[in-house]
Amino acid sequence: MTKVYSIGEFADELGVHRETVKKWCREDQLTYSRTPGGHRRIPHTELQRLTGEPSRRTDKVAIYGRVSGHAQKQDGDLDRQLESLTEYAHDHGWSIENKYSDVGSGLNENRRGLNELLDDAENADYGRVLVTYQDRLTRFGFSYLERLLEQYGVEITVVNEETDKTAHEELVASFAGKLYGMRSSKRKRIVETVEAEMETDE
Repeated sequence: MTKVYSIGEFADELGVHRETVKKWCREDQLTYSRTPGGHRRIPHTELQRLTGEPSRRTDKVAIYGRVSGHAQKQDGDLDRQLESLTEYAHDHGWSIENKYSDVGSGLNENRRGLNELLDDAENADYGRVLVTYQDRLTRFGFSYLERLLEQYGVEITVVNEETDKTAHEELVASFAGKLYGMRSSKRKRIVETVEAEMETDE
């Protein structure tokens, strides 16, 4: 998804008056779209064109893989993810510039591989990050990561749009860990309820 600007935001980025930007739109000097409410939205590529900022090449990619625990890694799940992403990139003629991976819960925001990806994104050569499933990158807050990377001209491509079937197992395990101090009967009922809700969502 490409970042877009309102007339005012675009004018602020360039340091010009908003009426100047409107004039450029009327004279077809800018490419823009309109919202359902009729407001103009100008893509980031137009800002890059006017400022001379080089656009990221989306045929240069990074890949990211994650498994929840070391048992999955030992079973080869992480390697299979990275191999699948590598094959996907090559099938599309894309070159892989960086590889990132983590062993840990998608609920954990402080993951070394993810942090390295975010630290590198601003100055990286790649313009796309590949993940097998959306929740491999994060269980919650995917749209915030997407927006953050967009600021650096990096887009996220999710190879498999359906839900990862291991998602509810990880969530249940996380809840079970947090409920460890409760009486076993109460803890069991809560975990069973969470499992039932997750199965219903699927």
